[in-house]
Amino acid sequence: MTNIEYKYEPKSEKQLKNFYRRKVKLNVSGFRDEIDFLCWYKEQDYKCCICGVAEIELQEIVRRGLLKSKRFPERGLLTRGRTRGLWLEIDRNDVSQHYSRLNCTLLCYFCNNDKSDVFTLNQYEDYFKNRIEFFGKLLKQ
Repeated sequence: MTNIEYKYEPKSEKQLKNFYRRKVKLNVSGFRDEIDFLCWYKEQDYKCCICGVAEIELQEIVRRGLLKSKRFPERGLLTRGRTRGLWLEIDRNDVSQHYSRLNCTLLCYFCNNDKSDVFTLNQYEDYFKNRIEFFGKLLKQ
């Protein structure tokens, strides 16, 4: 296998603005405005808050084809249905609440897909550490 260097490509401002505008349209944004959202995003450390993988590492994994999915861009091309995996995803800690500074975090595709809308962030962190123990605790409630 050849040593190809992959250049990190941050999420574009256009992508971020589109994300924000979709959330406003759906009436689920708790950010003051677009600027507040963009500032929040730029303040992040670009690592998954669950597993710690860095966005730059995700891009190399996807671009080198080390893991494959129908949702990943094919040959680096973003097309409908093939946009996930390259960037960390903006997720709500508690899906019953709006997207906001206090309720949002960045997750990798894998953790976000696994967490889905089933767990709150705190529940998923416990689940991630020890799945068997988590279910045992849950059953004892």
